[in-house]
Amino acid sequence: YDRLATLALYESCLDAGEAVVTDLSGRPKNKWRPVPLATVELQKRASRYLRIGSESVMAAAEALYNDGLISYPRTETERFRPEFEHMPLIQSFQGVGGDIGGYASRLLTNNNFQNPRAGQHDDNAHPSITPARAVDPNTIGDAQQRGIYTLVVKHYLACCSRDAMGKETTLTVRMASEEFTAKGLMILERNWLEIYAPWER
Repeated sequence: YDRLATLALYESCLDAGEAVVTDLSGRPKNKWRPVPLATVELQKRASRYLRIGSESVMAAAEALYNDGLISYPRTETERFRPEFEHMPLIQSFQGVGGDIGGYASRLLTNNNFQNPRAGQHDDNAHPSITPARAVDPNTIGDAQQRGIYTLVVKHYLACCSRDAMGKETTLTVRMASEEFTAKGLMILERNWLEIYAPWER
């Protein structure tokens, strides 16, 4: 950091008084929806979003599995089999209420449903982690189990959504003898980001 050089640039810009836009460009930029959930990714996301350690994540997930609320939680598979029936599962969440029920209803209208992307891994033994039964998360007494169930549900619904769509704009201005560039991203269609709130923006 050269303080004198910075002050000289600052004063030359003040003397110039105004800036001239020399370039303005924009391009579409999408944020892809997530791939189906495998064990390692569940642990990473639960740690980041819910501040739950790996052992506690698996204990909560196995309790949810034993209660019939999610599929088997130990898997490396990140894709759905072609015969997986998404529509009945999504429809079952319409009755849950809240943001999950409302989003499930919107997912079933206006061609919003998209077949999930396929990840790279498939252990050919167990399917991806998905909700197995639709319940209101607030009815789950254990806080960690409630958090994990909510994450699994929101992740699954996000997988079945459209990619988020945005526009990245780059602006270049000249002031005195200097050029300055700024970039900004505007989200035009939130799509899967809507259900993944507050964890993804």
